[in-house]
Amino acid sequence: MFTTIDFCIFAAFLALSMLVGVYYALKSKREQAKSLKSEKTAEFLLGGRKLPIIPVCLSLLATFVSSISLLGAPAEIYQRGFLYWPKYLMSSVAFLITGVFFMPIFYKLQATSIYEYFEKRYDSKLLRQIGAALFLISTWFYLAVVMYAPAIALAGVTQVSLWPLILAVGISSTFYTGIGGMKAVIWTDTFQAFFMYLGLVILLVKGTSDAGGLQEIFRISMVSGRFDALKRIDPSPLQHNNLWIMTFGGLLLWSTTSGLNQMSVQRYCSMSSLRNARIMVAMAVPAFLVLGSMCCFIGVVMLAYFYHCNPLESGEIKSQDQLVILFAAKVLGYIPGFPGLFLACLFSGTLSTISSGINSMTAVLWEDFLKDSQAVRLGDTGSANLNKMFAFIFGIGATLMAFLCQYMGGIVNAATSVTGATAGPLAGLFLLGIFCPRANKHGAFMAVIITVPFFVCCAVGHNLYRPYGNYALPTNFTCAKNENFFGSLNTSLTATSPPLAQASFDPHYGKPDVFFAYKLSTFSYAPLSAAMVLVIGYVASILIPQKMTPYQRKLAYSLTYVGRNIFMNVQQTVMSKDGESLIHKSEEMKIMASRMK
Repeated sequence: MFTTIDFCIFAAFLALSMLVGVYYALKSKREQAKSLKSEKTAEFLLGGRKLPIIPVCLSLLATFVSSISLLGAPAEIYQRGFLYWPKYLMSSVAFLITGVFFMPIFYKLQATSIYEYFEKRYDSKLLRQIGAALFLISTWFYLAVVMYAPAIALAGVTQVSLWPLILAVGISSTFYTGIGGMKAVIWTDTFQAFFMYLGLVILLVKGTSDAGGLQEIFRISMVSGRFDALKRIDPSPLQHNNLWIMTFGGLLLWSTTSGLNQMSVQRYCSMSSLRNARIMVAMAVPAFLVLGSMCCFIGVVMLAYFYHCNPLESGEIKSQDQLVILFAAKVLGYIPGFPGLFLACLFSGTLSTISSGINSMTAVLWEDFLKDSQAVRLGDTGSANLNKMFAFIFGIGATLMAFLCQYMGGIVNAATSVTGATAGPLAGLFLLGIFCPRANKHGAFMAVIITVPFFVCCAVGHNLYRPYGNYALPTNFTCAKNENFFGSLNTSLTATSPPLAQASFDPHYGKPDVFFAYKLSTFSYAPLSAAMVLVIGYVASILIPQKMTPYQRKLAYSLTYVGRNIFMNVQQTVMSKDGESLIHKSEEMKIMASRMK
């Protein structure tokens, strides 16, 4: 289905992405040579804090609309209905929450790593490192899933093996991130965002025409029961999903992604002012809403296109993750080069997410674990080179992990289960610190120790037993069957979309013999774990008070939402002439002395 010209276009796209990295690596080197003040590490991790608004906005979009959105969202709607769409609708509210509540605190903190907040708010470096470690683990798995998703989808409908595709994506993204740093990430993401929008628009316009037009698409959506999925309002989390899980879970997910995530906060702090950062977020609201809705609408168009000849039932493909690739190949295949253009669109989201993740993981490892002990010894040049080495290591590690994702039951399940079990508690810790002034490190520790192991066990059990593995809404499969072909077809393929009436139980509520904790909807992990952290952390903080000096107490209060204005005043009183933040040395020495005791 993909010809030589398509793969040539895809190869040219990868080569251009790497050339952008080379260009900005050389440009940064020239700028540093001219500058009297050496800031190589800050240049590599934050782009010198002077990046323009529109490229950062496009980078943010490209980062969070990854292959999981481009492949997983359409497949989820195709298989199980419209309940996935409210998740993207809530993104607009989440970005507004970020601009109002989170951005003022983290931008004024001016920290390269967002987890520095834990040390200042809870007066605990150990809690800062625990949060950083959770981020590193969850992002490592997430990048692996993002890398694996388009590779397995493409391998399923072409003669190309899985491993060359994973290696091509992993090597190219690691290369330009490792040599170019944040500037290479931002400008490559901008270039890739163009391909994402172009590819999606072409696929939707041509696909809608081939599927019979908008009227036929919505008619099939109604008769197939996909719209009826929005009527699922049973509040129980022991089901695949429901309206409440996808609405409130989507709100928390996107609030966490846009406002409490290292990859996004690192972008805000790379801008020259808080005003510019807020403008960038305001621009991202409609753009992200349109992009997410386009990804979901692909699932509706695919349903109409494949409704009478479901490729999962015919055995043409073996996984729902391959639906979008097959659809693109059939719809665009007769136009030379268009399938290759869609591949560039698909891998744009992948490359941008991987490069952003690698850069953020490098920043967190350096700032939270190594900077205090190594920065003086290595100097600025040595520190920058060490960070580049870490970027290459993280890229290689994510590439190797991608080969293990085939055992995790689909890209949406893998992404939501792993990230929900680790990112949800992290979001809870931030919310606890920002909105609960009485919260302290004792409550935060107690919440993390209880919540993270519980949800990690839930995620492991869910991936082992797959309680919703065979759940899919039916299609009107009427293709003329070739007896020779279907006689040798594995019967498990024809069971992917069973009529609900023929099942002995409602598959939406999972296999009845699976332990209840393993049946928790993976979409509910983030809101449930965050709520668990808030409740446990607040109660434990009241029961176990923390001894703090007046300065520590004032600093902690200034990092809450109600005390944010005090934080801004404190920042203004400790500014040096060149604009850099200073710390009251006497108070810092007292804090260090108390920790040594």
